[in-house]
Amino acid sequence: MSSAKWWDALPRPVYAHLKRVESSQPWFEVYRFEPGVYAFYEPGHFEEVISYLVLGTEKAALIDTGLGIGDIKALAEEFTDLPVMVVNTHSHLDHIAQNYLFEEVAIYDDPTARKAAEEGVSHERAVRMLSGDRVWKPLPETFDLNNFLIPPFKVSRWLHDGDVVDLGGRSLEVLHTPGHSSDSISLLDRKGRFFWTGDMFYTAPIYAHTPGADLNQFVESYKYMIRFFPHYDKLMPSHNEPWIEKEILLDVLKAFEEVKAGKGRYTEGQDGIRRYDYGRFSILTRAAA
Repeated sequence: MSSAKWWDALPRPVYAHLKRVESSQPWFEVYRFEPGVYAFYEPGHFEEVISYLVLGTEKAALIDTGLGIGDIKALAEEFTDLPVMVVNTHSHLDHIAQNYLFEEVAIYDDPTARKAAEEGVSHERAVRMLSGDRVWKPLPETFDLNNFLIPPFKVSRWLHDGDVVDLGGRSLEVLHTPGHSSDSISLLDRKGRFFWTGDMFYTAPIYAHTPGADLNQFVESYKYMIRFFPHYDKLMPSHNEPWIEKEILLDVLKAFEEVKAGKGRYTEGQDGIRRYDYGRFSILTRAAA
């Protein structure tokens, strides 16, 4: 029997072609894109979360605040003197864990996000994501596992489809792209030609089986995202690896349409979760769906 673990596949090949920069936060790996975009990668956890720092001339946007294990606020402040606002792609706990550290937080206006902001996430629920073999790198000495939770946070701006977050010399355009969750958004930087997809796309199993996920919304959102192809070159997902060619979304749309039509091939686990494998990505659904 193989003793291989998920982290044996790391580092992912794409990172050899990206520019890594040093920081004082060993939990994170930091990669710089030009102009003024940084990826804060957390390869020590199974989710391999990626948050992004995007610099304008007047302020910076931190796209998501990660797992809450390292100090992402201190990390962001190493790379900019600008005031930093948070822009969340959605309200799942691995994207909002340190929202509470920031005075300015923007998130999509949705009951799911409002509940997350008001209640946070309890210790019992938050600590589950650190159980088993989900974490393989040493946790920071300053991290208190026994008291780990995600506090409530104040929202300074509720976002809507078509809104623009102006950073000065750079703008992030909000596209409401539900499917993974009802409050999921993608963010378009027309000037830099970047497109942040949150959890709507990444090169791994795409979660269409979790509470709030909807196959019909996935399909419609991918069509919406593809409509903006003329305005971006690269996808910047929130997990596993950044800098993905946009054309893969055409394959993702086709795959979801196939699954929705009941035509895809899958394997089904004892937990009732079906996995449709398409090579660089797969789709997870529940048998009942």
